[in-house]
Amino acid sequence: MSDTPARTGHEARLHPLFVAACGGDRRCYAALLSAISDIAQGYVRRKLSADGDDVVQEILISVHKGLHTYDVKRPCMPWLAAIMHYRLNDALRRRYRDQRMPKVAIEDVEAYLCAPVTESIDLDEHIVAAIAELPEGQQKVITGMYVKDMSVADVSKALGMSISAVKVTAHRAYKRLRDKLKEGGS
Repeated sequence: MSDTPARTGHEARLHPLFVAACGGDRRCYAALLSAISDIAQGYVRRKLSADGDDVVQEILISVHKGLHTYDVKRPCMPWLAAIMHYRLNDALRRRYRDQRMPKVAIEDVEAYLCAPVTESIDLDEHIVAAIAELPEGQQKVITGMYVKDMSVADVSKALGMSISAVKVTAHRAYKRLRDKLKEGGS
């Protein structure tokens, strides 16, 4: 009876290639990468609905970089499956991250960063009209904070209100403005 468990399927086909490739056989190494590419394409295709050529390439690069860590006395498929699993997860993380944070054109960033920060804000007519419809106290708070660019403390002193009263009034004004502007935009 043999000490080595019976190898079947991919394991039986790949293990001798792994052993020879780790021993320096270039032809076996090329055959190994080709066989891994086929297996990886099937794996990635089952897991991703989109094109997965980049993921297959990353799997092959990881195998290339990590081949020296493979122990030829052990089965090769668990080692390869771990690499395929981690490279696929890396790709999915990138995809979800890119969906959460869309890419912005550098020109847009430059325009934003180069805009003068000391210019006064030009309010659109519909915003000015919406502010004019607020109760007088809310108008004064919003005008002080956002048109005259005063701090909450300065508005508090100018209007003779407590800081918390200014904050509450501003919050109520924001809500009214938001509702008013939604009505106008619908």
